[in-house]
Amino acid sequence: MRTARAGVAVALLAAGAAVGTAAPASASISTSIQSTSWSYTDSAQPKKSFVNPAGTAPVGAKVTADGKKHVSKSYFTFDLTGLRGAKVLNAELSAKEVTVADCAAPRTTELWVTAPSAKPPTWETQPAELSKLPGPGSLDGCPSNYLDWDAGPTLQQAIDAGRTSLTLVLRLPDGQQHNPRFARTHQPSLYISLEKNQAPDGPTSLTTRNRACAESPVVGLGDTRLFAIVTDPDDYQVGAEFAWWPVAHPDQRQTQALTRWTPGYPLWIDLAQDRLADGVTYDWQVRGTDELTSGPWSGTCRFTTDFTAPTTVPLVTSTDFPSELKPAGGVGVPGVFTFDARGDQDVVRFAVGESVPPQYVTADKPGGTATYTFTPRTDGPQRLLVRGVDAGGNSTPSTSYRFWVGNNGPSMTCAPAQAFLGETRQCTFGPHGTDGATEYVYRVDGEPEVTVPAGPDGTAAFTITPTDAAQRYDVEVRARMANGNLSADRTTQIAVDRGLPVIDAPANLMVGQPAVFTLHATLPGSATFTYDWDYGTPVTIPVGPDGTAQVTITPAAQGQHWLHARTTTAAGLGSAQNEVNVTAATNGPSVTSVEYPESAGGGYVTTPGTFTFTSPLPGAVSFTYRLQGADPATVPAGPDGTASAVLTPLTAGRQYLETTTTFADGTVSAGSYYWFIAESAAPPLTCDGSGSLRPGQVVHCTLAPVQPGLVSYGYAVNAGTETTVQPGPGGTAAFEFTVPADQTQYVLRLEAWSVNAAGLRTDTSYTSYWVDETAARVTKAV
Repeated sequence: MRTARAGVAVALLAAGAAVGTAAPASASISTSIQSTSWSYTDSAQPKKSFVNPAGTAPVGAKVTADGKKHVSKSYFTFDLTGLRGAKVLNAELSAKEVTVADCAAPRTTELWVTAPSAKPPTWETQPAELSKLPGPGSLDGCPSNYLDWDAGPTLQQAIDAGRTSLTLVLRLPDGQQHNPRFARTHQPSLYISLEKNQAPDGPTSLTTRNRACAESPVVGLGDTRLFAIVTDPDDYQVGAEFAWWPVAHPDQRQTQALTRWTPGYPLWIDLAQDRLADGVTYDWQVRGTDELTSGPWSGTCRFTTDFTAPTTVPLVTSTDFPSELKPAGGVGVPGVFTFDARGDQDVVRFAVGESVPPQYVTADKPGGTATYTFTPRTDGPQRLLVRGVDAGGNSTPSTSYRFWVGNNGPSMTCAPAQAFLGETRQCTFGPHGTDGATEYVYRVDGEPEVTVPAGPDGTAAFTITPTDAAQRYDVEVRARMANGNLSADRTTQIAVDRGLPVIDAPANLMVGQPAVFTLHATLPGSATFTYDWDYGTPVTIPVGPDGTAQVTITPAAQGQHWLHARTTTAAGLGSAQNEVNVTAATNGPSVTSVEYPESAGGGYVTTPGTFTFTSPLPGAVSFTYRLQGADPATVPAGPDGTASAVLTPLTAGRQYLETTTTFADGTVSAGSYYWFIAESAAPPLTCDGSGSLRPGQVVHCTLAPVQPGLVSYGYAVNAGTETTVQPGPGGTAAFEFTVPADQTQYVLRLEAWSVNAAGLRTDTSYTSYWVDETAARVTKAV
């Protein structure tokens, strides 16, 4: 069984209010009350009462200058209305002496409770003195700043008797009150310091699942919240005790307690569904508690459980918004939907929507129908979720009714339909269909909204002069329809010719060669062109009489370039900016080679190759080239403007050749970059040694020819002495070497190469072995 949950609402708590799991506080409160009035009597004026006079309170006898003796008692009254029902845990009454006739005389001031009196006391009409309070204590000083009496029993007796006030009299014992030696005066106020506890007040605001007790609600599936507000006169923390029982079985009463909640703020328990039986009527009540006592029980509330949900899914229909995927109605146009419980007698209302709580519509009878008016706020596909609900709040499964709200945004037309920047347009709004319009709310490109009233025919107009080539001029407008609602919005772009200039670009641009671009203005009244090349510094030139201008640009680098251009009128109106993207070819030479074709594999290392240089421009006098890893060299151009160079790659792999052209005027072209691959000419090397070798072991090896024009081979062991080997008739060669005998446990490296008649050495072949004195002898035929 689940345990009922408890909580306390904390919204709008006062600053410093303790809630929830705040630290425990005593149920009692320490406070004090002061006498609200005082009076005294005088034996020399026996019929007179002295009420709240100025000065001190006299007790005992004194003789005045005229020889008369005055014997007095002082009376003090306390208001007890704020202590109604309180339990006094302890109380101490204090008084303060002002003057004492003789500090050597014993002090025996008495404090008595008097009977209630309707009139202020006089010497002749003194109220009965009922009981004397124990005390006083604190007799060390004279006069004493603090005399105290135990007032707890006296105060509790008065509260229990229902008295609203308490009167006490300060007097001397009968044997002393007529002797001036014992006379004294007191401050005209008495104080009672007390610790007390008052029971919590009767609970208020009782509800069951947020419904008043008078409704005797039916509760459905889920937890059932019992809610109340409890206050406590002590204004500390308060608790509550909830009790509930089946009406037919009061002997099955159950209780649950809450502790340490803030008085005056809502508290509750949630009865889990499995703590209640289905179809049973329950009563419940609550009372406030603190750590010392309990308040009165509330009256009873009643509820009935219903944990069986209806199952018939409601039917939803609408002629205003048919369940079809085609637009109907419009934003701000109300439509009526009919909900039908289809005869399920448990359904008494309908829940509409997904919000918490949803909207509820009451059926005309159990199992009947209800109508619901919906006013769309957006257009497009929408859905309505509807559930049947019984008296306990239990729901049927949802019906999802899908429909499509039409766009009823107003129309907008402008005259002229198309115009250039700077030309004023008059645009007219018109209502959608028969919706009518009293005004239109519009804005341009998200600026603040403007409202214009509609005329008798339902239309309204405004004027606009587009001046910003970068602005879209999108007009978003809604109509205030005849029913007072706003329609859907409709956005229309004002058609603006932004005067985009035309740029004619020449064909076949080349680095270092002037190119002429022609600019054509289209915005009426254009006075200047402003252009930039590759986002550089803008340049402004005048527009010619024919509306054009020419710009000569010499590309400094090959590749893509951008030319931007716009026009400006004499009045400062700027057109949109146009751009063209052009590609400048290099003026560097082209390079070709049969032996070493571009971007591909070519001849072997040490094989000469002829490279031919050709300029795309006339006037070449020489070509300067540099092969990767070598110094630059220059060759003159022949009569045909070309030149050749024979280059021999000395390393295998990708090679880079950079070339420039020098022209007759001394200018140098951009560089051309040509790459090719020189294949490895290292002779294949095979040996009979494998795995590990022993010191002193003889290894036999062979070399095969690769290098064109091969003359000899060479090899070296561990980068030591180089040995030359002559090839045999077939171009192969054989040699042997002995593993050094004085070393072991190391890697032996063997390298081999070939040399041609020009003495050019190829890249190397190599192999390596692990030398280990424990290795077995391995002999391999060559």
